[in-house]
Amino acid sequence: MIELFNGYIFFGIFIITLLMGAYYAYRSLLDTKSFMAQYGIHVTAMLPARLAGSLIASITLVGMYILFRENGPEGTWAYFVINFLQAVIFSIFGYLSVIDPEIKELEDVRYTAEAFVVPIVLAILTAILIYGLADKIFV
Repeated sequence: MIELFNGYIFFGIFIITLLMGAYYAYRSLLDTKSFMAQYGIHVTAMLPARLAGSLIASITLVGMYILFRENGPEGTWAYFVINFLQAVIFSIFGYLSVIDPEIKELEDVRYTAEAFVVPIVLAILTAILIYGLADKIFV
C-alpha cells in the first residue's frame, strides 16, 4: 500500500488530507449545530452547512476508496486536481469572508482565520501530492 503512494511521506500526507476531510465532514454533517454555533452561524443555515459537508464527505469517501484499491492512486489525477482547486477557491473566498466589513459588523458572527488557513494547508498538501504522485496519477 505504501509503495503505491511512492513511500511513507506521500502516504502520510494523503492520510492527513483524509483525516482533515473526515473531521470537517463529521463537524458539518453530524455535529452541525455546535459547528455553526462555533462561528455564530444561525441554525437556519443548517441545510447549506450540510450541503458543504456532503461534498466534503464525498471527496473523503473517494479518497478512502483510493487508499484501499488495488492500484492505489494510479490514474486518479481528477481526484487530486478537484481537491486542489476546491481548496484554493475556498481559501480565497474564506479570506474574503473573514475580512468582509459587513460580516465584521454582524453581532455574534465569529469567523476566524481557520476559514482560509485550513484550505491553504490542504491546497499545499494536495499540491505536494500531485507533484510527488505525478508518475502514478497522470497515467
